[in-house]
Amino acid sequence: MVYVGVDVGATYIRVGLVSEDGSIINKVKTRQPMSGDENTVANVIIKSIRDLTGGGNVDGIGIGSIGPLDLREGIVPWAPNAPIKRFKLVEPIIREFRVPVVLGNDAMAAVWGEYLFGVGRGVNNLVYITFSTGIGAGVIVDGHLLVGKDGNAHEVGHMVVDVNSEIQCGCGGYGHWEALGSGANVPRVIREFIRGKSYKSRLYDRLVRGEYVSTEEVFQAYYEGDELARDFIDNYLMRIHAAGLASVMNAYDPELIVLGGSMALNNMDLFRRGIEKYLKKYLAVKPARIEFTRFGDDIGILGAAALAIKVPESLKTYVEQYGRKFLG
Repeated sequence: MVYVGVDVGATYIRVGLVSEDGSIINKVKTRQPMSGDENTVANVIIKSIRDLTGGGNVDGIGIGSIGPLDLREGIVPWAPNAPIKRFKLVEPIIREFRVPVVLGNDAMAAVWGEYLFGVGRGVNNLVYITFSTGIGAGVIVDGHLLVGKDGNAHEVGHMVVDVNSEIQCGCGGYGHWEALGSGANVPRVIREFIRGKSYKSRLYDRLVRGEYVSTEEVFQAYYEGDELARDFIDNYLMRIHAAGLASVMNAYDPELIVLGGSMALNNMDLFRRGIEKYLKKYLAVKPARIEFTRFGDDIGILGAAALAIKVPESLKTYVEQYGRKFLG
């Protein structure tokens, strides 16, 4: 049996064919369209599936998407980090291929992929957290995938980690973990961080001159020993991430937390050391073991396909509703 996994990110859409045992047969990566209507994203996905299958049949399609989601309608009603803010997913795809379609947020899909095929295999209390353009999580408690009324039970990137912060999140809130620590936001956070401070630092000099400094450049400067980058990452960014992770542990009491996303995977030793330095300061429960996904960027495709390979009990009602609503 062959399934499709669709990973809808803020920057890229990845689509893959996946076998029942979790092996990725083939995959394709496309940039998110910069403009269009509510069907544009789904049309990109449909084309990718057609290209991969060559017109052949598949047994099911799983979609892991940036959120927040509206699972009842099968849509993304507002994606703060994506070019197109509102788009349909389930309806155009199920009408085109007429097979079961399962939708979850990207981190929800990833935790299910880890639960079935990865380092979290058989771990009944498990969290997956992605550190990328945004910050998101998927949560399994006592073997049950948490979903919530709309599919947004674990928007942990919007946990408040600093009540005094005046940095606004893409969702409109303040002090959110994602606003202060995600890949999309580090460039503006570090500008706030240097207010009233002075460093002997090339990075500092660039910022003072008004130059744009990317998240990747901040981390590169860290490894080069830059004074500002060291202070910002060691004493601010890792503290923010430790506070967020402690809040997740306090809320869900997991045995294992799996970290993914480019920011974490490209800086694994730094993340491990930095989080360990601050974690106990914010923790009320026994700490969870922390591992990194072994699938790299493929966890998005694999996790999405996993939703279709073994549909979680908490999503089955939605899958049945999609069939009745969109196929009649």
